[in-house]
Amino acid sequence: MTPLSQAHSAGMFELWSRQEVCRYSGPAYDYEQRPIPLPARTPADSDRIIDFFVRSAADGARFRWALLTRAGGRFVGAAGFNTLRRCSEYAYHLHPRWWGEGLMTEASLSAMGWLADRPGCTQVEAFIEPANLASIRLAARLGLSPTGETEDGAARYAAAVGELRLAPSPGAG
Repeated sequence: MTPLSQAHSAGMFELWSRQEVCRYSGPAYDYEQRPIPLPARTPADSDRIIDFFVRSAADGARFRWALLTRAGGRFVGAAGFNTLRRCSEYAYHLHPRWWGEGLMTEASLSAMGWLADRPGCTQVEAFIEPANLASIRLAARLGLSPTGETEDGAARYAAAVGELRLAPSPGAG
């Protein structure tokens, strides 16, 4: 994992232009809160997603990593935090070619380790569409449990940071 940057433009377009990746995602907005069409229609659309996370990371509001293969450094997805505060929201997207390979579990464990090292963060949450069974299984592997709450039809999963399953922190750049 490495901090997401414009160097990942081609991979982000390949990821975000796929209907199956966007199926369970909520709406996307750029840094100025203008909507971004999903699936992305052009590389400029997915570049606006990158810009959103790069600028938000500089503000300390959010953070996203690019997920790269160990062999060859191929971009396969992105994971990180939609919010960074006392209760931080985790989100992730993986290219379908790599579904079921365990990559998102590995990346997520590292992300949770990074979050545990952040002062002031005591809880993590993820919002998952009920039909997204793979994400529900991932949440359980991380130690997140359903809360019974929903937001825009997505179920909230949460855990205290001290209850998460963790791996060594990947660093934030």
